[in-house]
Amino acid sequence: MNELSVVSGKLQLLSIIGDPIVQVSAPLMINAALHREKIPDVLMVPLHVDPTGLENVLNGLKSIQNFRGAIITMPHKQQTLSFLDSASETATAVGGCNVIRRDSKGMLYGDMLDGEGFAVSLLDRGINIEGSQVYLAGTGGAGSAIAHAIAKRKPSELTIYNRTQEKSIALINKLSVLFPQIKIKAGTSVPEQVNIAINATSLGMGENTDLPFSVEKLGPRTLVCDIVIFPEKTRLLSLAKHKKLPIHSGRAMLSAQVKLMLNFMLRPEN
Repeated sequence: MNELSVVSGKLQLLSIIGDPIVQVSAPLMINAALHREKIPDVLMVPLHVDPTGLENVLNGLKSIQNFRGAIITMPHKQQTLSFLDSASETATAVGGCNVIRRDSKGMLYGDMLDGEGFAVSLLDRGINIEGSQVYLAGTGGAGSAIAHAIAKRKPSELTIYNRTQEKSIALINKLSVLFPQIKIKAGTSVPEQVNIAINATSLGMGENTDLPFSVEKLGPRTLVCDIVIFPEKTRLLSLAKHKKLPIHSGRAMLSAQVKLMLNFMLRPEN
């Protein structure tokens, strides 16, 4: 297909909204998927929007009639929810969204697919969450979504860590109401014997080399996961690999989400 053929008056727009935005790989992956699935006249473009301009941008998108939907990335996942017309139960429970859709009346609807995307990416590798001991660092939009998706799949234990302990406790209290059968507890920055250890913070993104947690006391078969997409191999994953631990990158989570996100944004109205 001629790349210029998609840019016509028939074009339907998708976007990814974040700050910063230069590091995102979603446009390449989404546009490649659109080409692969032979979906015509749809294109994804990045939009660099700082937090002070987010409300104006979202309100403006309501009036763009060939705008179909957008991926919401850091740091806007929680703030976006307050500017939408409606949202899914998951997004409401988590307190954030990472994908929005515009209907024919200009209303914006949001959902949170970070958790499902992450869980599916593990299952695609044959990694079983049920019965596992899981450690999670981060309680923001992505962290909360992943915590919900993990708890739903019945781990034997879920440990949650945040540098601000009150945030860990708040998320644990919410999850304990929804999943009373799961053992959920607060952790530290030094996880020990767990099956899966996950970074769901932005630490390690871009030029940042801070560690979200220590890998020093992890067991020899602990799977170390990072949701950061750029760089693909963060300092956390590099240290884990140096210790000969299996790793799971943010690119894997994004790949699993591409189909979920496209189906959401391009879903026909009833």
